[in-house]
Amino acid sequence: MYRVIIADDEEYVRELLPKWINKADIGMEVVGTAENGEQALDLVETLSPDILITDICMPLVGGLDLIKAIQEADNSIKTVIISGYDDFTYAKTALGLGVTDYLLKPFLPDELYKVLDKIKEELSHKEILLNNMQDMQSQLEDNLMYIQERFIKGIIENPSEQINVIEEAKKIRIDLQAKFYCVGVVRIQSNLGNERWNFKNQKMVEDFLIIIKDGYFENSLRHYAVSFKDSQLTIIFCGSHPSQQEFYDSIARGIEKINQSLKKYYDMRLICALGKVYFNWEEIASSYQQAFELLKGTLNHEGCIISWSDAGQVYAKKETRVYKKPEQLEKELILNIKMAYKDKAIECLGTILNYYESLNGGASEFINISLMELIFSISSMLEEADKNLHIWEDEPMKSYLANDISSRSLLDAKIVLEKYIGVCCEKFCSIAESQGDKIIYKVKVLIEHNLANEEFNLESASSQLFFSPHYIRQLFKQKTGEGFMEYLIRRRMEIAAKLLKDPQYKILDVALSTGYSNQRYFASCFKKYYGCTPTEYRSQES
Repeated sequence: MYRVIIADDEEYVRELLPKWINKADIGMEVVGTAENGEQALDLVETLSPDILITDICMPLVGGLDLIKAIQEADNSIKTVIISGYDDFTYAKTALGLGVTDYLLKPFLPDELYKVLDKIKEELSHKEILLNNMQDMQSQLEDNLMYIQERFIKGIIENPSEQINVIEEAKKIRIDLQAKFYCVGVVRIQSNLGNERWNFKNQKMVEDFLIIIKDGYFENSLRHYAVSFKDSQLTIIFCGSHPSQQEFYDSIARGIEKINQSLKKYYDMRLICALGKVYFNWEEIASSYQQAFELLKGTLNHEGCIISWSDAGQVYAKKETRVYKKPEQLEKELILNIKMAYKDKAIECLGTILNYYESLNGGASEFINISLMELIFSISSMLEEADKNLHIWEDEPMKSYLANDISSRSLLDAKIVLEKYIGVCCEKFCSIAESQGDKIIYKVKVLIEHNLANEEFNLESASSQLFFSPHYIRQLFKQKTGEGFMEYLIRRRMEIAAKLLKDPQYKILDVALSTGYSNQRYFASCFKKYYGCTPTEYRSQES
């Protein structure tokens, strides 16, 4: 219902117009009348009408002055001028002031309704427009978090494609006007286990920022955070401190406070890698990349801050060198998994990861590929033992492999591989049980693992299984029908025969691969077993 005020010095007009308007079904009602412009101004101020119908000529404050005063106070009020033929010139002046319409006295009700219908339509359109604007504002508020997230990711991922960044940032309530910039990449780890704070979505980021909003970072330090690359929290710090060192120290103090609170109230630990401090926003991407590489290559760190200024020199060198995989450690890891020695396997994994951590910058791609090869070696070993067991049954591992390889850190690898190794050890334990005798199963695993080891014998196997050689010899003969050495020689000869079928292997290579350092002795043993020399065997098979 639209509200109307009538201002006219003639009493009959003040009585007649309200009757016409209130009895008509036009969605309007007269809420007040005034006999002069001064009263009308008071009514406008107290009643907040949508429409004012006023005479041109009134005492104290005339119609034109009234309209001017209303336009200055609230130009949203629709005004209609009532005028006689004698003062039509004033009416035209009023139209120049923004009056919506006019009526010439005398006029009929239908003429009034026609003018009011026109105003009603304008008011209706205005309401729709305001509602749409409010909806747009509401949508902006609802999506502001997402818009800010996309903007921040844009200046990290593609800084060269960004235009008018400082101005555009202000539109979405981000203030990037500063003297110094630095990026931190944060990981939060629970002391109760290896579960991390999940920053996979911006809502979790916002929840975390609410927790650290007050009392941690100084007011002079602004910070904006997003979830970025494998659910790690990325924070852009901006400030205009007196010096670069004071800016950095301010960040460090805030991070230390957060870490202390997390440990005290949540039993969690925070680790933040900080990139280099820069003097313009275009270098935010560089600072991020430095922080990310630092955190990615860190497995264990005593403090809560890893600084590029401390560790970055090693990464910045980017030395060209040939990296080697810890092959012997990997073989030991796989053997322990096959033997279902979970604790030993995890300890071995730790040694492997510590080795990779020691390589520091420049080896990131090599480490990622090496760890992928290790994962699939474990998976292949599992599938060889049981065709129904494969890596895709393990959800954490599936999630790890699905992520961008460049985003995985050593700590990510440690967390997922420790769990996966535990699962694999359980699988191998069940495989051993299904074969009836764990000890015999483990003896055979040791034999397969040591076919190329010339020094391997019954004593070697028994020492690893913590049983006497005599007991292992008797048990093995009883369960398999073969003696220990008889089985070992058979497996070596079977592997030798298999390798000889491939012409790429020289006979010496075959001998070494099956535990014989002396090629002549290998040939003698092979002939004794197969009735022909390795060379003759190869000729027969070709």
